[in-house]
Amino acid sequence: MVTHTELVPVAVRFEIPPISEKTTTRDSSSHLENGFASSDARINRDGSLYHSLDMKPQSIEKETEVPVEYRDSIVFRDREVEKVVEVPVERELSWWQRVRLDGFWVLLALAAFAFRKQLFGLL
Repeated sequence: MVTHTELVPVAVRFEIPPISEKTTTRDSSSHLENGFASSDARINRDGSLYHSLDMKPQSIEKETEVPVEYRDSIVFRDREVEKVVEVPVERELSWWQRVRLDGFWVLLALAAFAFRKQLFGLL
């Protein structure tokens, strides 16, 4: 058995871990930021709360190389080839036997040509 290993590039999808950021401030605005997003919050003059969340561009798939092992159970070995032995024929075909073998196909083609109207007329 023959084995060999190759490193094959594969796209791997991974989950983003949960990240939590918290802050407390006595001001009327707040800013939070981590590796994946940034957030702004403020209290408006009329007493309402404004809050925004902006996601940063990021890639979720990562290329990595995975080892793949191939196993080949068929192993070819060099072997000596035996010499071809010619077998003599008792006797060759006679002239008439060769004419009958070759002439059959010629006669069949001529018959099909001669009767083509009758053959196609029946269809």
